[in-house]
Amino acid sequence: TYSEPIDLATVSPNPVKPGQVLTLSGEYLNLIQEVIFVDNVTVKADEFVSRSRKELKVTVPAEAQTGKIIISDGAEIPNWIYSQAELKVVLPAVAEPADLSEKKPGDEIVINGTDFDLIRQVMMPNGDVVEFTVATTDEGDQLTFTLPQNISDGAIVAIPASGVKVAIAHIGVAVPTDVVATPATGLRAGDVITLTGINLELVSAIYFPGVAEAVVPAEQSATEIKVAMPEVAISGNLLLKTESGAEVPVAIETLKPEFLAFAADAVSLGNDVTIQGKNLDLVAKVIFTGGAEVEVTPAGSTKLTFTMPTMNVETGVLTLQMANGEQVETAALTIESPEFCYIPVLPGEDAELKGGEVFSIEVANGDKLTGVQVDGQDVQFIISGNLLYISVPQMANANSKVKLISSNGEIEYAIAFIPASKIKNVVWTGMVDITWGDGGRVMIPASAFEGVPAEARMVLRYSQKQDVWAQAQFNYGDWSGIDFNQTGEGVLTFNQVLIPTDHYGWFSDGTLNRETAVILTQEILDNIQAKKGECEGQTNVGIIIQGSDLIFSQISLEWEVSLEQNLKNCIVAQGDQSQIFPLPCQLAWDDSGRFRLLIDRDPAIKEMKLKAGKSVMYFYVNGGGQMQINDGNWSAFTMLEDWSTTGDTRLELPLTQEMIDWLTGVASDGWSSTGFIIQGSGYTLNKVTILP
Repeated sequence: TYSEPIDLATVSPNPVKPGQVLTLSGEYLNLIQEVIFVDNVTVKADEFVSRSRKELKVTVPAEAQTGKIIISDGAEIPNWIYSQAELKVVLPAVAEPADLSEKKPGDEIVINGTDFDLIRQVMMPNGDVVEFTVATTDEGDQLTFTLPQNISDGAIVAIPASGVKVAIAHIGVAVPTDVVATPATGLRAGDVITLTGINLELVSAIYFPGVAEAVVPAEQSATEIKVAMPEVAISGNLLLKTESGAEVPVAIETLKPEFLAFAADAVSLGNDVTIQGKNLDLVAKVIFTGGAEVEVTPAGSTKLTFTMPTMNVETGVLTLQMANGEQVETAALTIESPEFCYIPVLPGEDAELKGGEVFSIEVANGDKLTGVQVDGQDVQFIISGNLLYISVPQMANANSKVKLISSNGEIEYAIAFIPASKIKNVVWTGMVDITWGDGGRVMIPASAFEGVPAEARMVLRYSQKQDVWAQAQFNYGDWSGIDFNQTGEGVLTFNQVLIPTDHYGWFSDGTLNRETAVILTQEILDNIQAKKGECEGQTNVGIIIQGSDLIFSQISLEWEVSLEQNLKNCIVAQGDQSQIFPLPCQLAWDDSGRFRLLIDRDPAIKEMKLKAGKSVMYFYVNGGGQMQINDGNWSAFTMLEDWSTTGDTRLELPLTQEMIDWLTGVASDGWSSTGFIIQGSGYTLNKVTILP
């Protein structure tokens, strides 16, 4: 038997520089297949400079680091022998890191040291690398580089191929100092502020308090900046930001309205209020105790006159709000009861008042009432004691306004109604046994069809005499025949002449009292207006019905109105929020198919009477997919998902109170009017509606 015990005795030179030849001495080194440096940086046998039993030479890799080296025989289960001492690998070095305090972006930096030829990168404190040059001088190696625009405080390091970072300089970046704003107080929108100080050329962005976007200065130099005050800026710290990330605050204060007195300390509800003071032209909105708000346009700086709202107004202070949202308060204003007819207590929010019905409510000063309007339309009313009865129009809705007109004034209230979704307008009533001559005709004025939508139904109510061949002829006002050849559930088909006789099998139950519906197409509605004429002394007749053995009692126009409100004007593209989102559109997870629903667009969602658990948003889509509903801060509310559908479908989103808060502006991302952010895939979005 024999043995060949490998031994590593010495390693030289130590320290060694990458690229130099390292000599290992010992026994049976001819068996070594690998020399391994720290972090598994390996030199294989075919890369050795030389190898013998007593000596092995390798070139030190550029990636080598300080630490013990390993020699290996490369066997399946290798025999590793470690060096007794650490091998010190030479790094770039400086006598001490340079102090670059108060240096600025663009300054050229020169660092002296040794072994700079090993440097592969020069890294700034924020991790960015910069270009550099290395030169050899009589004093040693010299490294030169330029500070970038985004330089920040911290250590600048040189990095050789091994990745070991060597600090060569510490920097404390220069920042603007001794900054003074003139003027700093009494600022109005549009005022030019002059900022003076040192190093102002380093300012890369100016942010006013209350303004999300940076404001571009009109002028800028090393010692002076001129910048205009934005309209929505508020009192606080104006921030001067540099590319290095430094922020320098400068205190500023806006000019505020000053309240001096009311023209009258007590005002009747709904009358004009006059405020006297200073800087009142800064007021954009007045908020009453009770919550009522009035947007104002002041005519001057010393007097402000506006009409008091008639709801949510209580005795107390008024809040004067500027366009930037800052507020000041007045003294208390006493609100007195009006002398004209008014409603002392409005219906509660849970009251369900319906269009098309009679609405009653208690009023005061009812003897002064001369008229009532709902949404500008005069309506019938009755005063009985202290109760007012109003005939509410069928289409009165959640945003309706009810105005009480008195002999000595008027007052308007916002009262929410539930519109009558099924409309029925009786356009003719009576008892006529129709004939072919005068006195036996039913005549409907053309005006009765104005505003009637296409596909509405004209419902005929009549009785048929027994055991006779009855018929009714339908003509336009110019006596041309009307073609009701059409299809539809519950719709009778005929061309000009209706013959409701059981001989045709149309009525198998033997009923004599009939109710027949025909569809008013757009063509028929247009013809009614175009062909109106005169009959039996009546002008502007739209439809004439004559015939025999039928007794007509009523004719009504009936249709259903969708209470859903289309939100097409509220939907804007995520990528460019000034653009309406194009519908139909394929939903996506990026800006190509993502949109925002803005609450300040028409129709004004903020004014809708939305109720949690009752109000619903609908998404009309095609195909199968998923749709994610997020709030304005990108927090997901829910995912509407159905990959199985292939055609048109409607997705329902019942509104929670949290959703309603975002849709009405109670919740906000702080800088926009975003209610929802919506994205998804698979679905083609055709329409978005909301049912209050």
